[in-house]
Order: sequence, then structure tokens, then C-alpha cells
Amino acid sequence: MDNALFGKNSTGVLVDTPHDVKAFIPNELPPKLNLTELIVPLQNARDAIAELRGASRRLSNPYILVRPLQRREALTSSAMEGTFTTDDDLLIADAGMDEASDQASIEVRNYLRALSESLRMVQEDGLPICHKVVKTAHDILLSGVGSYRGANRNRGSYKTEQNAIGGARKGIEFARFVPPPPAETQRCMDQLEKYINRIDRDKTPPLIDMALVHYQLEAIHPFSDGNGRVGRMLISLMAVERELFDTPLLYVSPELEGRKDEYIDLMLAVSTDGAWNEWIAFFLDVVEDSARNSIRVVDRLIDLQSTYRDRITRSTKAANAVGLVDILFDTPLVTVRDVQDAFSVTYRAARNTIDKLIEQGILHEIRRLHPTVFIAPEIMRVADRA
Repeated sequence: MDNALFGKNSTGVLVDTPHDVKAFIPNELPPKLNLTELIVPLQNARDAIAELRGASRRLSNPYILVRPLQRREALTSSAMEGTFTTDDDLLIADAGMDEASDQASIEVRNYLRALSESLRMVQEDGLPICHKVVKTAHDILLSGVGSYRGANRNRGSYKTEQNAIGGARKGIEFARFVPPPPAETQRCMDQLEKYINRIDRDKTPPLIDMALVHYQLEAIHPFSDGNGRVGRMLISLMAVERELFDTPLLYVSPELEGRKDEYIDLMLAVSTDGAWNEWIAFFLDVVEDSARNSIRVVDRLIDLQSTYRDRITRSTKAANAVGLVDILFDTPLVTVRDVQDAFSVTYRAARNTIDKLIEQGILHEIRRLHPTVFIAPEIMRVADRA
């Protein structure tokens, strides 16, 4: 880490480490901000969020939108860390139907499960965003992954060894950024938890808070591995916890993936130069784009469901076929047993219903699994960016 970059405008202090390099400890939140410079991007982001809230109400079940967005979030957030899998493999792994799932699919599935569980803890259990929620998400994130991907590195606990960002594989002295030492991590996270849940937090716009908190977690880098994914999860959590949405609809990783270098550079500039406004303006722009892309997903979902319903009603009078179309928009992966249970029919009747959707190009059969799985690929990819 180039210590000379951290001048008088730096937003933290450099401290010694046992590795003969300096580490950066960020100042407590909040910083002093000039919000007048952020009025336009803040309003644009707010408008986009309001439009997304309205668009989601056009769906008969807004949760139909949630799962495609979460799958896309899991895929892209993991891809930013070098983990790549496919929609098909992720869905199969998430359903627990393939014990031989590759490591990449398991990692991305873990992201999806960690996100779902942390949202459940906040929405259903009523927990604040706290150490328990963050650590639980991290624990699930690294569950069952190979040791080279962090499974044995304090899963669900804060780091006990010094970590570093960018170039650290050559040696910590070549790292682009060295976050707080382990001895300082708990104190830094205590401060962050206190800031997130402060009594007077309503005085700060939630979107500004989300930008501040995301930077702070990344600067602290509290875990040995998985910090980026946990940090991006926290954005979705805060959007729900601060009541921007009734349902979890904000996922920014697809937008960040396309602007990854800018994303990393701007967070570093906060640490070195105090470039808070530049970072927050970027974050708000990403939120706006994410919300507007999700609105387009709503439109595609409505159009696709209508198209499928029309296609099926023209080809058959079987009510169960239309009912299966609706089920697929909640879970785009089914087995014959699933259809039997959903409609209380025989195996043969369930298979006939599935065959009708295969004939119409709605379902695709995956025979390598037992039992055979049927996937609706267009629904799965409805959240893909154009």
C-alpha cells in the first residue's frame, strides 16, 4: 500500500502491523458532507425507487419478481469475486437436486441462501442489522466451499489474521489497500453497528446512509474472505430495513459488475482523499440504474406470463396447464412430483401437463438428474440485462 496516497484529506489513520506495512483504520461515521451537491442524483435515485415500488404492484404477486432478481444478484456478485456458474446449475444447486454440484454453483447458491436468511432475520425476526445478522450471512456464504475459497477461514467470525486487497498474493507489501488489523476489527464493527442503528438516523436520507455503510464495511474488511459479497448483501438488507421497499427489490451487483474498476477506485479515493461526494454520487447513480432495470424486468415478467397463458389456452383446455404456468413464475424448476402435489393428480396426469408446456417451448427437460427436472429458461433469465 502506498502510504503517500493517504494525505491530509484521508478519512482514517494509518497504523503499524506486524508485517512491516501500515494498515488503514477508517474514521467513525458520519463524515461531514455537502449534501447540496448530491440533490440531483439523490432525487433521481428516489424517483427510480418510487417507480419500482409502483411497478411491482402491477404484479399479482410481487414476490414473483424477487427470486429472479436475487438469482441475478447472486450470479453477478459472485462473478465479481471470480466465481462463475450458470442459471441452470444455480437453480439446481439451490433446489438441492444435485449432490455433485460444482464448487462455483455451491458458492453462488450460498450467496442466495445467505441473502434470503439475512432478509428473513430482519423482516420476520425483527432483528436490527447487527453483528449476528452479518456473521450469519457470512457463515452461510462460506458453507461447504473448498478450503481455497475460504471455508476454513473463520466462517461466521471476524478475521484473526491481517488481510489485504489487490496484489496481496505477491505479498502484503504489494497490496493496494490494507484494512484494519484484526485487533481493531471488532471495535470498528461495533462503531458501524452503532451507526446503522442510531436513534437519530432518520435525519440522514436512507440512500446516503447505504452508501456510507457500504464503504465503511469494505474499508474495515472484517472477514478473512467474502467481504465484497457480504457488503453488497448489506445494501439489499438496508433497503428493506429502512422501508424503501415492502419486498426486497433492490440489488445493485449487476450494475456494479459493469463498472467494477470505477467502483473500486472511488472507494479507495474516499480513504485516500476524502472523496465522499464522488463516491456517493456514483452509488446513487448505480441505485437509479438498478431500479430502472428492475422496472424493465417487471414489464418482461408481465408480458411473458401473458404470452405463456395465451399460448397454453390456445393449445389446450386443461386448467392445470395454465396453473402450472403461474407456478413457474414463482419457481421455474419443477419435477413431476411437484406437479402431482400442486394439483392432487396422478403421475400420468402431471406428466401430461408438463408435456403440454414442453410442446409450447415453455419448459425444458434436464435428464441428467434423478428425478428428472424441468426448467423454464426464459423465466429464469428474465432478469438478465439487455
